[in-house]
Amino acid sequence: MRLRSELFILFLIISVVPLSAVVYISYDYGKEAIRESVMYNLLGATDNTGNAIDNWMDARKDDIRVIAQSRVTLASQKEHFKEFLDTFEREHKGAYMEFYLLDLDGNITFSNLDRTGNESEEIYFIEASKGKTYVSDVYQSNITGAPEIIITSPVNKNGDIEAVLAARVSLENLYRIIEKIDIGKSGEVFIVNQNGDIIFHENRSRILLDNIKNNFAVKEVTYEKNGINEYVNYEGKNVLGSYYWMSLYRWGLIAEQNIDEAYAGILMLGRVLVGISILALMGVIFLAVVVSDNITRPVKSLEEGALGMVRGNFRPIPVASRNEIGRLAEIFNSTAVELLEIRKKLESKIELANKDLEKKNKELIDANKELRKLDELKSDFLSLVSHELKTPLSSMKISTEYLESDANIDPAGRKEIHQIILRNIDRQTRLINDILDLSKIEAGKTELKFEIIGIKELADASYENIKQLAKKKNISITLDIQDNLSPIMADREKLIIVLNNLFENAVKFTPDKGSIILSAREDANGITVIMKDTGIGMEKEKIEKIFDKFYQVDGSSRRKTGGCGLGLSISSEIIKAHESVIHVESEFGKGSTFSFKLKKNG
Repeated sequence: MRLRSELFILFLIISVVPLSAVVYISYDYGKEAIRESVMYNLLGATDNTGNAIDNWMDARKDDIRVIAQSRVTLASQKEHFKEFLDTFEREHKGAYMEFYLLDLDGNITFSNLDRTGNESEEIYFIEASKGKTYVSDVYQSNITGAPEIIITSPVNKNGDIEAVLAARVSLENLYRIIEKIDIGKSGEVFIVNQNGDIIFHENRSRILLDNIKNNFAVKEVTYEKNGINEYVNYEGKNVLGSYYWMSLYRWGLIAEQNIDEAYAGILMLGRVLVGISILALMGVIFLAVVVSDNITRPVKSLEEGALGMVRGNFRPIPVASRNEIGRLAEIFNSTAVELLEIRKKLESKIELANKDLEKKNKELIDANKELRKLDELKSDFLSLVSHELKTPLSSMKISTEYLESDANIDPAGRKEIHQIILRNIDRQTRLINDILDLSKIEAGKTELKFEIIGIKELADASYENIKQLAKKKNISITLDIQDNLSPIMADREKLIIVLNNLFENAVKFTPDKGSIILSAREDANGITVIMKDTGIGMEKEKIEKIFDKFYQVDGSSRRKTGGCGLGLSISSEIIKAHESVIHVESEFGKGSTFSFKLKKNG
């Protein structure tokens, strides 16, 4: 085999093998990245759909609770009650098909459709008569022929259940919301009940008529499992499906996307890499031809000279340092040195470039994580703020409409409704102030007004703000603070905010007849303020997150405590501004202890 052929083959081997490895690794890495991105997007679509369903259903249940708690519900003049119900029907066009009242024997005593009958055997009546707000299974209405549910809630008077309020709710408005979720051209979103019957589909004719319990995702979700997987669906298609069980309504949410569409990016990536590989291979072949020719040409000249000598065409070939071989050796040596230097420079540049690429890649990954975190915070913020604003707004609206609709309200009742409105205004004001305070602190626009103050003065001021709330829950508060503690240099109003937030959290999460102790201890380095309660405590994993913005210890959609999760975040920032840190010790079921140290004056 000729030297040129050997060089050509060697050049191809040392070029094509690494190129193939790079292409394979790039394809494998890109494929996994695309798969993760597709799964993340499909899970996001499922979460968005679930949130839309929860928000819509929560709004309907809130409406029924508000109506059940209204004084107009049990009033003797049903005309006022009917007018009151008309406001809900107008506000939610097409959502409420009928409102009706049942006595404790199950007899329909009022219906805005003038319907009568007895519902004592129905599960929704039985559960509501026990004091629960109940959501029925989806059924086909005998009146409209469309899918509906029934929501019931007890009607209380003086602490006793006097009746049950029921509402027939059309699901068409909810269906329209779900249909707006975009999961691609081949995407399909449907909901099944615990028996595998379809209760939502874009093809309305299939609702409550088709059963697909043999579908993989349906089997998983009816066993109350959540996840995402690749499988063959009930239509025999290969799909990527995300499934989510909504236990509150006994519904299974499933979002499916055709595998070919879901992973179209992988196919495109493969085509691009194949095209790049072909172009690179052509470049390698071209370079191999050029380089091998350049390397073998001088050797060929020497070979021809040697053959000429063998054939008798003698031509002197200098062998000293001045001859062709010597000069070639010198050129080769000098070229070798230059190539080594060039190689070192290239390696150094490549190393620097790789380090820079790794750094930028890490920055990109960190930025992506931060974007995801910000997106989660945005979603949490919107969900929490909408919930915290919607409830007082609904209460104020109903109270105001009631005041306008009934001019004969007794003064005591009118005063009570005014107090409800004022409390809800205060609730909204606190939420907005918390958000503004945190924004100012994070933007560095909050200025501290330092003055010489005593810890006992701060504790007494904060105690006055919380004692009535604690009294309502029969919680005892003890101030264990000596009068002779050294004064501190701090911002009085900001520290009162911190103590108010700690007190409010302690009262909120401490059961009735519990206790809270606020104490202070002085040492050479400063004064440590300690607040200890006998509340519900926290798990270890939650302690690390309680100072995050919008974080709720009770983070479920049916959480018992209010608030937007900003109090502890604001308190933490204020204490940081005083060059200190809030420490937390807690054990689930045994209470929590918050503490921070402040510098003494001077």
